[in-house]
Amino acid sequence: MSDCEIVLRLNAMGDVLLTVPTLRAMAASGIETHLVVNSRWQQLAGFLPAKVHLFSGTGSLIRLARELKLLNPGAVFDLQGKLATVALRNLINAPITRSYQKRTLGEQFMALRRQYPLRFYDQRPVWQKYAETCGVEITTPDPLLVLTDEYLLECEKIAEAAGLQKKRYILIHPEASKPGKELQQKMLEHLQKNSPLPTALIGTAKSTLEVCGPHLDLRNRFELRHLPGIIRHAAAVISSDSGPMHLARSVDTPLAAIFMQTCPSLGFAPVPGNNVLVLSKDLPCKPCSLHGQNDSCPEGHFACRDLDPEQTAGQIYAFLNKFL
Repeated sequence: MSDCEIVLRLNAMGDVLLTVPTLRAMAASGIETHLVVNSRWQQLAGFLPAKVHLFSGTGSLIRLARELKLLNPGAVFDLQGKLATVALRNLINAPITRSYQKRTLGEQFMALRRQYPLRFYDQRPVWQKYAETCGVEITTPDPLLVLTDEYLLECEKIAEAAGLQKKRYILIHPEASKPGKELQQKMLEHLQKNSPLPTALIGTAKSTLEVCGPHLDLRNRFELRHLPGIIRHAAAVISSDSGPMHLARSVDTPLAAIFMQTCPSLGFAPVPGNNVLVLSKDLPCKPCSLHGQNDSCPEGHFACRDLDPEQTAGQIYAFLNKFL
């Protein structure tokens, strides 16, 4: 059988990064590993430990399937389970084809009907389930991207031009793809006030947040290609449940991850490490959605956002100070 295997995981950034431990384990066992991702993540492709192929919409399906079929793969692993990847794996028609089972049918209906709290029987982390789907055993997960010295020097210069000195700043990513994950202004204020180092916001600036000196608002300042290096040069990262949270873990920068409406029990926590802190308020109604998409609280109180800012900031910096 061919020693070439294909992994399909198109979206989202965090999910793509959670494949890295599996990709590394496959490569370590001598497998020529190919990863298919959405072209949206093209700027990250060079950092992933696999040969990357880009999916750019349904119009690219036939071309991409031909390209992958020519590799004569021994196996295709679908970690997405959407129409595009189902079609792609069928077109490739490898001897072994396995698909990641996200949740049971009953759990799917629970999420679709907005029943809460969401309690799934399999609470293992997603990275571990990916590895199982791809047939690899991982004792100690390696989530790290491949960053060259030349690239890191380039990013260091870009950071300096933005006013950031290497290992002398803390990055805060307060936003997220869904409203229920976002950090609030009051939390941001306490994170800035209590920080032992200057902080800088990163993200897309889709929300109105205020910063005051010596802290910086650098949202929309960096290209995605440079973000891994900018984060690598940071002393630490504080993030919502988001893609940049996983990006911080994938470059081994000390990380404090704050889960608001979402919950680590659904498996989307960052890959564990001794420099990773995960904060999540334990509530009988949480999580009320898969991905934090509820912009109003079904219970009418939003207790998941009601983290004590002073206490939370203190807990975060007590942890991060060990690495500063």
